[in-house]
Amino acid sequence: MADASDETAALLVAEATRWVDLDGFPYVVEVVFADAEGDQHSIIDKTPLFWDDEDVPELDAEFPVPVYLYAVVLERDLPGDRVRVGIDHRSVNDDGYGEFVVLAHQVVDESG
Repeated sequence: MADASDETAALLVAEATRWVDLDGFPYVVEVVFADAEGDQHSIIDKTPLFWDDEDVPELDAEFPVPVYLYAVVLERDLPGDRVRVGIDHRSVNDDGYGEFVVLAHQVVDESG
């Protein structure tokens, strides 16, 4: 495992795929991303987790809508141009934390 000092805050390219709940506010949306093997992973939460207020899609928006997930780069330069990232979010799994190997082009360092 990478040393904590080697970890880099990053954004993982994902897509909002559907509204889950429009009854309350803020609304709830499903966001998915694919790992390096092509398996889809889903995170469901309220819109402020994914967008600033002015960026939330309109209710009649056509999905999918591009979005970024906060992640931490744990390991770079894996074979096949892959990166291992960690995502800390309660709907990732029962532990609320998951590590995924994704393609390098899916990850943007938060610093730019």
